[in-house]
Amino acid sequence: MSKLNERRRQVTSLTLALTVGLLGGCATVLSDDTQEVSVTLLCQGKPLRASCSAENDRGSWKFTAPGTVTVKNSKSSLSISCKPQYKERFTVTAYPMPSLTMAANALLGGIIGAAVDVYNDTGLKYPENIEISGNSCN
Repeated sequence: MSKLNERRRQVTSLTLALTVGLLGGCATVLSDDTQEVSVTLLCQGKPLRASCSAENDRGSWKFTAPGTVTVKNSKSSLSISCKPQYKERFTVTAYPMPSLTMAANALLGGIIGAAVDVYNDTGLKYPENIEISGNSCN
């Protein structure tokens, strides 16, 4: 009977090792290297229409706020600059944070899987909603 139990333990260990190995880089497989970011420019709490640009080390994109822009994920910060008509330019910086898929991968797949996700720019995401606000924008 002990040989049967030993064999079961070996099969269980092998199955666990294969599962963890396959989960390595999970965010890389499950996530895209782009994401949509919604941007709203507020002046004294009221939304303003503005011409905007977003830029990181993987590219730059032009769009109109309020609206969304599809950007490439990166380890670097995302600079968003908006210029409403007849008003001063507003600029903010958004920093990437670990995504839920990367966090799960770090727990299940370990440091190697998380490192793959960061290297492939799929494990880090920018905030989905960014509000740029100014109080002195008369």
